[in-house]
Amino acid sequence: MGLIALLGVAMACGGSTGSSGASGDDGGAGDGGSSSGSSGSSSGSGSSSGARSDGGSGSSSGGSSSSSGGSSGGLAMTSAVTITVEPSDDAQGLITSIQNAKTSVHMEMYLLSNSKVIDALISQHQAGHDVKVILNQNFPTTGSDSGSNSSVYTQLQNAGVAVIWAPAGFTYTHEKGVIIDGTSAWIMTMNATESSPSSNREYLALDTDPADVAEIEAIFQHDYANQGYHASGKLVVSPDNSRAELTTLIGMAKSTIDMEAEELSDSGIVSALVTAAGQGVTVHIVVADSTTPSATALTSLKGAGVKLNVFSKYYVHAKSMVVDGKYAYVG
Repeated sequence: MGLIALLGVAMACGGSTGSSGASGDDGGAGDGGSSSGSSGSSSGSGSSSGARSDGGSGSSSGGSSSSSGGSSGGLAMTSAVTITVEPSDDAQGLITSIQNAKTSVHMEMYLLSNSKVIDALISQHQAGHDVKVILNQNFPTTGSDSGSNSSVYTQLQNAGVAVIWAPAGFTYTHEKGVIIDGTSAWIMTMNATESSPSSNREYLALDTDPADVAEIEAIFQHDYANQGYHASGKLVVSPDNSRAELTTLIGMAKSTIDMEAEELSDSGIVSALVTAAGQGVTVHIVVADSTTPSATALTSLKGAGVKLNVFSKYYVHAKSMVVDGKYAYVG
């Protein structure tokens, strides 16, 4: 469940800039990433039809004020969003938020191994609060998406935490979301692992927009009950609407598209980027040094004059886009 926002919104940068394409990342093997877009899994930008996947929310590159929300170009824009860019606080904002929950913590997570996050979940359960966790069960056998939640599943279960495997109807549940007290939601590119916040470029969106949080909670509850749900609000949700929303966002560009992507192979997204470049939009994409666009995508993008950069200081696990310096997506 991702969000698209008007720029000029809040950003808690923690020492990192938030503009998409400003830097790339390398390193976080085993922390999970966007899958390639084949076999129904999510791509680096948008998702195909078989994965429950997360986006995030857009924001300005600096400042500390709330988004006004609204809509543009047919897209509903979110409001009341703060972005944390990792590496910065080693996920302490997320951990503190879980620790300070008053009534409930609901988590849906692709990979969970961070000991502080796990301890916070168990402590909240021991305090008598409503703690529910949905974990992805099936993983690719190789690559950055490989992993396992088996040990943490058993650990949480033994501690009495209500934990279940994600619905089998999705190839992968690639979501990384945490709902606190039904009033705020973390929508993240980051898995809750030990190395993700320190080794990866990640975006963590804290959304307090009531309508957004209500829909995120509804998605969680339907997934928890293994029931179908179709998103109808401002959220960008795979497999419901992500490709349509993101191609619409790209199509709104008049001058620039700045993008970071761990993976880039989705034909719909690539085609929209090529079209934008052909219309005179300057398209700049930063990719991870260990994962590059597919050969077909690379040929198409370069042929259209798209600027592709590889950065290796951190692993680019982020999926972000800024259009015309006005609209932003993180997911």
